[in-house]
Amino acid sequence: MSKPTPDEQPDSAAVLESMTLLATLSTAARVRKSVAERRAGNDPSAQEPANRAALRLRSSGRALMDLLMQGALSRVPLQQDDGPLPHAVRHFDLLLKLRRAERLTKAMHQHLLSLYPAVSEALVEEARKTHDEIDQFLDTAPAAADGPHLSDVLERGLSFVVWTRHEVSVGPGGEPSDGDG
Repeated sequence: MSKPTPDEQPDSAAVLESMTLLATLSTAARVRKSVAERRAGNDPSAQEPANRAALRLRSSGRALMDLLMQGALSRVPLQQDDGPLPHAVRHFDLLLKLRRAERLTKAMHQHLLSLYPAVSEALVEEARKTHDEIDQFLDTAPAAADGPHLSDVLERGLSFVVWTRHEVSVGPGGEPSDGDG
């Protein structure tokens, strides 16, 4: 098997098969993690102790920020002579990242509920709205005219992460602090 030269395009069917496999593996990994969490006695819908919720919130916030920044970088235009295949691959990658961002915002909402009333009701509501906006974007992404625009989704998500960082911080020993220290 010879290596393709830089001018050759990969076979579209092979790329589609790879993207399908990636989506399947992503789903399988998510299910495996969920089952492992349940077997370990962690119910995502249950109230968590404040220190655990704050630590998980912080971790989820970092992951969400990374995904949103990658989404913003994906908007950098490709070279004009690139065909539709690279655009399709980038779009697929963006949708996978946004699906993960949607799951992270849902988890962050749950963690914030565990911290309420130590966090503002407005922040808890913003988590729900951010999740819903990402979900709506994913539902309407093929029909680009409907639903929120990607830039609005990214901006809301980034603002939510910054707001969460401001309102919830973790002190030494894992205890939540008031964000002033």
